Amino acid sequence: MKEMYLGAHVSSAGGIFNAIRNAEKYRINTIQMMPTPPMRWATKDISEEDIEEFINELEKSSVKKILVHGIYLTNLARGDKQLFHLGKMGLVVYLRFVERVAEEIKKRGIDVEMLGVCFHPGSQKDLNAKESLERIIYGINWVLKEVPGNQKLLIETTAGMGNNMGDTLKELRDIRKGVEQKERVGFVCDTQHMFTAGYDWKDDTVGVINEIKEKLGIENVKAFHINDSLTELGSHKDRHANLGEGEIGEGAFKTLFKQLPKMPFILETPALKKPDTMVKEILKMKELAKI
Repeated sequence: MKEMYLGAHVSSAGGIFNAIRNAEKYRINTIQMMPTPPMRWATKDISEEDIEEFINELEKSSVKKILVHGIYLTNLARGDKQLFHLGKMGLVVYLRFVERVAEEIKKRGIDVEMLGVCFHPGSQKDLNAKESLERIIYGINWVLKEVPGNQKLLIETTAGMGNNMGDTLKELRDIRKGVEQKERVGFVCDTQHMFTAGYDWKDDTVGVINEIKEKLGIENVKAFHINDSLTELGSHKDRHANLGEGEIGEGAFKTLFKQLPKMPFILETPALKKPDTMVKEILKMKELAKI
């Protein structure tokens, strides 16, 4: 069987190199990480010293795919100028980091792919849906111009809680359609978010995959967040459950792994909060993927 890319969100607390050490600890070849605290504005570039330590750790590891997740404060759908700008700058800092790491990976000949920077498009705070969509597109265009290169901004599917944007594949497609550098915009599909947004992973797994292919183009999807759901289909609630313990169930994940064997899959389930349950959850994922 060919190598699959199965992993999890890992902590980089104490230094970004610890994200790689945690990947080795949990025996995964794919990670999602945040280079800075998730609930603090990122306004300063990651230092060259930290990047050097990160690359040195990466070079001797088994990691093959790295997804960087943007801070949770980012909201490109809002009108407030200061908060909008802080959101853009956070993406700039992270995209620069990914570009810089990718540059060093290429220079050293390391067999690792930087997938890009994943982020939530945001929620309508003071704008209507059309205005928010235009604001998101403007923000993405600005960030990509600010950070030249080949690395991508990856828009994550959302559950559509409250006024959150990005809960339909059409809306995500429309955002990408409006961006100037389309080749630098892709997507991350979250199974829990999509399920509660109305996409039936449980009873129509192949149908949902086909809709993703049709609406987004599977070549534009760089990773999947693998999460079961505490709440029912169409509930529009962002409530993750451990694999096989929610409303989606094990069967959907088995089919998903089989249908998309080359896709990077990343756990974000509650089990990741503790080392012992994280080990069990990773083993469960590997079992469902039959490797």
